[in-house]
Amino acid sequence: MRVATSTVSDNSMTQIQDLSGRLSKLQTQVSTGLKMTQPEDNPAAMGRLLILQSQSSQLTQYQENASHALEISQATSAALQQLKTISDRTSEITTLGASTESAASASSYATEINQLIEQAVQLGNSTLSGNYLFSGTAVATAPFGVDRDTNGDATLITYYGNTESASIQLSDTASIDPASSSDTNQGICDYINNLISLRDDLNSNDSTSVAALQSSLLANEDAIINAISEQGAVQMRIEVTQKQQESRATELDTLISNERDADLTESSVRLSQAQVAYQASLQSTAMIMNKSLLDYL
Repeated sequence: MRVATSTVSDNSMTQIQDLSGRLSKLQTQVSTGLKMTQPEDNPAAMGRLLILQSQSSQLTQYQENASHALEISQATSAALQQLKTISDRTSEITTLGASTESAASASSYATEINQLIEQAVQLGNSTLSGNYLFSGTAVATAPFGVDRDTNGDATLITYYGNTESASIQLSDTASIDPASSSDTNQGICDYINNLISLRDDLNSNDSTSVAALQSSLLANEDAIINAISEQGAVQMRIEVTQKQQESRATELDTLISNERDADLTESSVRLSQAQVAYQASLQSTAMIMNKSLLDYL
């Protein structure tokens, strides 16, 4: 059966076009390292890839949230630890002040307590990135306001924060509040006011009143210790979450790579084969197109 020359030519041109498209695709894979650059390259794979990339982007946000939450908790814990150091010294002074009969000694202790009050106020008004740590959600407001006498000494501490808390999302189903609780914030205010009372009692050399303050100051110290423990638990939870996030990120990176990245070795081999096939097709087509009518008579 005789096949028309036009049919042979058309088939050859179609084959050349197919090979050219395949060659172009393989060249793009080798040059970019990607299996696909357009949705039409592989619609199903592109759909899976977009879903995975969306999950990866969301996970990145959760990782940033966890890092921020950990920073808040660590800064809060550091301030509480320093308050605990102040409390330790206060306990020593209270014990000494409750037993001293020397007005000079009591006055000396009062002077030291006055400095501890200022340190405690400064710690209570600690900030992280410009946000106050102990203000609840009123992070732009200094939580501990100070009334002072004509000598500049603190006479009353007032809490100006709020009792609200802000949760930070760690995953689709989990969130955490890394800041101190409202009870802790108010407890710091009460503690500093007790320090003011202690200073005044020492200045008056009133050992009986000093002794009476010991139980309140011990309760304040217990509250600080509990707050430090709570922050430790918060940090542990965040760190566990971060490890889980790192594992999930690695898993997603692998899945994305499997869908997106080309096997350069395989693509290079297939590119070489396609180039050979393309050249052979060009030569065959040229031979067919050069045949004259006499070749078929």
